[in-house]
Parts: sequence; C-alpha cells; structure tokens
Amino acid sequence: MQKARPSMFTMTESATEAINQLTAAQNVHTEGGLRLTLDGPPEEGAELKVEVAAHPMAGDRVITTANTQVFLGRETRVHLADKVLDVRKDIDGHYTFLITTPH
Repeated sequence: MQKARPSMFTMTESATEAINQLTAAQNVHTEGGLRLTLDGPPEEGAELKVEVAAHPMAGDRVITTANTQVFLGRETRVHLADKVLDVRKDIDGHYTFLITTPH
C-alpha cells in the first residue's frame, strides 16, 4: 500500500527569482516576502491577489523556499495546499503569478 503524500504549497524556481527581485526592489528582501490572497478555489476562478509585504501578518503561514518567503493567510493556505506558484514575465518586464497543479 502506498502512503499518501502530504499536500504542500510549493514554488517554481522562476517564482522564487521573481519574488526575490520584487522584494529587493522594495527593500524588504531580508524579512519580507510575497503575500498571496485567494478568496476561493483557483479551479473556480478565484482571483489571486499578490503584494510585497515587509513581514507576515498574525496568523499567516510562512512558506520558505531557497530563502524566499511567501505569506499565506488561513483561507488562502487551505485553497493552495497542494498547488504550485509559478510566474510569467511579459515583454515589458511585468510579472504575472499563476497557480498550477503539480504534475
């Protein structure tokens, strides 16, 4: 019998690089990170809100990958428990963060 793998929010290497660039640009790189807010399941089209934050809010879960932090509020972490944060950069240098399902 195969054990179920625990659900965990993860980030791609591209996402961590983008977060590091954004937090460094706002001078919050050491303590700060990216706060993600999602008001429903991504499969149902919930809008992902992204903001650079100097520190987590009370109750946030801090996800750290390669010294890059993402802050997830309670409701958001429930919806993103088994998802992957990825990013695309357009020709103007703007980032669009995406929520995907691991393969």
